[in-house]
Amino acid sequence: MTHHQVIHEEWLAGREGDWTEHKSKVTYPSRAQVLELAVALARPIPGHIIEFGTWKGYSTRVIRDELFRSRVWDPAQWKKRIYACDSFEGLPESYEHLSAGTFATPVPRLRGVRIVKGFFEDSLTHVLAAEVGRVSFAHLDADLESATTCALDWLTPLLGGGSLLLFDEFFGEDPAECRAFVDWTERTGIRTALVAVFGREPSGKGEMTDRRALFQVIGDERYTKAPPLLPVRLRRRLASTW
Repeated sequence: MTHHQVIHEEWLAGREGDWTEHKSKVTYPSRAQVLELAVALARPIPGHIIEFGTWKGYSTRVIRDELFRSRVWDPAQWKKRIYACDSFEGLPESYEHLSAGTFATPVPRLRGVRIVKGFFEDSLTHVLAAEVGRVSFAHLDADLESATTCALDWLTPLLGGGSLLLFDEFFGEDPAECRAFVDWTERTGIRTALVAVFGREPSGKGEMTDRRALFQVIGDERYTKAPPLLPVRLRRRLASTW
């Protein structure tokens, strides 16, 4: 490996112990900011929104609220539904510094969201795929390589040109989601473009920063970027009066 490759890998994927050095010194974007951007980029893309790994529903609520604000100014967004998939029984196996059972939680109440409860190999059925039909944006926060692979394999026929895939822990101490994604692209031949990589705090409570990664499927379709909505603060203030 050349020195040039090492430098780029550190910038892209981080390095061991960098969280200790960067904590409170770097203003990494929050999960909410990244999710809001992904929902906005998915506005012109047909299809529904689906999340794999919901836990207590924090990220789901961000997606739901941003979609609602978009609906106020873009009526076409009313066609989109949100699906949240999780076993709510925690990790089935250990991951990084987290033991099996971590993230177990009661099923959250998420108004306006279709909750799909169960481990992915059981809950991601042909019937659910027929109901969803097409996906414009998928948020993948399944942590484990096996779970991410299961979600991607199920998603494959539901994706079209322009579909967005956001991985919550793409790089880090254990880049399990990255391995699943690379294997999936090699098996399926689906072409994607890397839209953005975002630094973040460790997901597994370690000392190495993680990375969120946003990809977009490349197809034959052509899209025009959705026009910007009103400034976020004004949109939120006006939306709260509805």
